[in-house]
Amino acid sequence: MRSIVSEAKPGLLAGNALHFFCARLFGIFNLKRIPERFPNMPTSDWKSLPTGYFTHQLVNLPNMLEEAPESPERIEAIENRLMLGGFGDRLRRVECGPAPMEAVLLAHDADYVEALEKASLGDEAALGRFEEPDTQVGRDTFDCAMASAGAVVRAVDSVFARTLKNAFCAVRPPGHHASRSRASGFCYLNNAAIGALWAAKRYKLERVMVLDFDAHHGDGTEEILAGHPNMRFLSVFQWPLFPHRRMDPQPANAILSPLPAGAGGAELRGVVEDVWLAEIERFRPELMILSAGFDAHAEERIAQLKAAEIDYACITRLLVEASWKYCEGRLVSVLEGGYELRSLGRSVFTHLQGLVRTPL
Repeated sequence: MRSIVSEAKPGLLAGNALHFFCARLFGIFNLKRIPERFPNMPTSDWKSLPTGYFTHQLVNLPNMLEEAPESPERIEAIENRLMLGGFGDRLRRVECGPAPMEAVLLAHDADYVEALEKASLGDEAALGRFEEPDTQVGRDTFDCAMASAGAVVRAVDSVFARTLKNAFCAVRPPGHHASRSRASGFCYLNNAAIGALWAAKRYKLERVMVLDFDAHHGDGTEEILAGHPNMRFLSVFQWPLFPHRRMDPQPANAILSPLPAGAGGAELRGVVEDVWLAEIERFRPELMILSAGFDAHAEERIAQLKAAEIDYACITRLLVEASWKYCEGRLVSVLEGGYELRSLGRSVFTHLQGLVRTPL
């Protein structure tokens, strides 16, 4: 049996396999596989394009860290909720393979990536770099992390190829705590940073913005993007809270907005409305990448913020409309946290409702 961290429980893996088989058999919320190019679709007519739902076959492999909140049930909760959706042709499913190594090495040191691969193969020396409980490595960890990064890279390519208007990446493991040479908080490769740097290099972009609304600060993204003049990193998060880590001095290209425990949706929306939108207007990004964590929800036990679905709807609307104004809708949203299964499913559903909207 295969797993993200170690050997799988046959019953759990079998249950997930059955779920994913049934989901594909009955066509989750009418997702259709995306063609290379829609016939008779002018590349300039981006407003009528669908949203992409990017994922990979390894998201259903279990995390064997006992009682780990980061689990395959997260993706199952999202897809179960989306089965009730009715997005139809507005949402297109894309199954992805691993990221190009060229893209991964834009964000991570080569010796770290090599150590992660060797650790997944059981190399004892390499395993010594991944001794923390939340970054244990099993034989499929490397492949899973590469596939998650690959989904983001392909999503970026798709919004620039104009086969899709924008995208949501339903991936695990998440990525925003992974730094250039360090795994942390269930994160091994930094999916959002890889996507941002890949876009800047491949499409010669001058302005890429990564916006992180996970309850936990994206410390890995902050570190990787620090000092890149063509990058902006905006993060709103609970403080103090894991990872208890911020750069000092704060990078000139980062805007951090810590919130105290107990802050609600109004405070979260206020950061987006008063801080983020002003910076988006100043920076005028050519691509927006969202590190979309949903663990600021009031039902979460892993953080103490008090947001609700209506807040995620508002945040999504504001950011999507900004993408329409400044980058022809080119926005890629990447799943980070969100661990209470019911609120996660509802919140992602709400988020996708905002992504699939057609500009006026």
